[in-house]
Amino acid sequence: MQTSLDINIGELDSDKKVKIIKFDGDFDKAGYIEVRDKLNSAVKSFSGVSLIFDFSNLKFINSEGIGYLMEVHTHLVRADKRLVIIGANDHVKDVFSTIGIKEIIPLYSDIDSFLKKS
Repeated sequence: MQTSLDINIGELDSDKKVKIIKFDGDFDKAGYIEVRDKLNSAVKSFSGVSLIFDFSNLKFINSEGIGYLMEVHTHLVRADKRLVIIGANDHVKDVFSTIGIKEIIPLYSDIDSFLKKS
């Protein structure tokens, strides 16, 4: 059976201040259940400054995924860290714009755009 969501976790810099988690698939209830343990572990163990969710290959996100984003954002802000999203497609950006996520979590078109601003 093919999974509906897959994640790949890596460090962006040698100082480990930036971690990147690449999403591939659909971030819905079924997808989240498939990656929950790995994703939660990566978020909880993150000790850097910026945690990047790369949505370049994310096809869809629903309210379950958005709720999780807000949980991660809150967790990181309390620890003086931040969540950043890069590469969201037009559908995902429209959803974020409609519900106001763009006002809360920084969105960048790609990793280079993020690095230039940070």
